[in-house]
Formats: sequence, structure tokens, C-alpha cells
Amino acid sequence: MPSTMVQSLSRATTATFEELALLFPEHQLTDEQTAAPLGLAVSVDFRGPFNGRLVLEVSTSILPLAASNMLGEHEGKQPQLQRDALGELANVICGNVLPAIAGQEAVFHLSAPKVHEDATAVSREHDAAQARTEFGVEDGRARVALYVFGDAEAMLAVTGA
Repeated sequence: MPSTMVQSLSRATTATFEELALLFPEHQLTDEQTAAPLGLAVSVDFRGPFNGRLVLEVSTSILPLAASNMLGEHEGKQPQLQRDALGELANVICGNVLPAIAGQEAVFHLSAPKVHEDATAVSREHDAAQARTEFGVEDGRARVALYVFGDAEAMLAVTGA
């Protein structure tokens, strides 16, 4: 099961970065990408057949490029719009990975993305993610984690595992 969730999360994240931000994730990180600190995080809580949170953490160096590609050259330089673009990336990843895991007929309600200035604090908030993926982007990196809250039995019943 975790392997299927990781694959679904990786596919949803890769497709979202490629199609929405016009950035091409590298699954083999360079030394420079591995060393790049994760400086900003955004989370999207969800409710449905099972409840949880998706957390997207990125190196701040990729924010201007992602925002410029998504919003246009001038808008991409504004810090608040960079955070909004990151929130939209997390929202789309979450909206794509949940049906891949739970099936197309499952209905989930997503909260508005929440920006966290301290990426390490939000990732420490929960001990173990049910799925996690990391990849290099330009000279930085991105990490996405999917957490399921409460009894995992609800998730297993929905996914058929």
C-alpha cells in the first residue's frame, strides 16, 4: 500500500510541477539540490472518506521561477504572489492525488492552503507520513508528504487494501 501511495503522490506532484509551473522535477537530486534548505511550506487539509493533510515544502530559490511561470514575469517577483503560487501547487497536487488513492467516486473537501514560514516545524508536526516524495527543481528541491489522521482503517477500507 505505501508503495502505491508514494507512486501516486510522485506522479501527481511531477505532473503538477510540469503542467502548472512549467518546471521539470529531477528524481535524482544533485549534491547542490540535496544541500538546498527547505525554507517555506504550505499545507492543505482535507476531509472525506479519510482525513489528513498534504504538505509541500520547497527551497525558496525556486519560488520566483515557479510564480513567474504560473503568473507572468512581473507578478512572479512579488513575495505574496509567490506564496499564493506555492499554495496553488499544493492544492492541485492534493486534488489530484486523493482520487488516485481513493478512487474517482470519492469526495473530498479541501481547505484553503496555509503557508508556514518554518518548513521544519510543519513537517515535525506529525511523526510519520503515509507517503513522501522528494525531487530536485532547478538549484533547489521540493518535498511533498501526505498524512492521514486518525484511524488508518477508514483509509484502508476506501482504498481496498
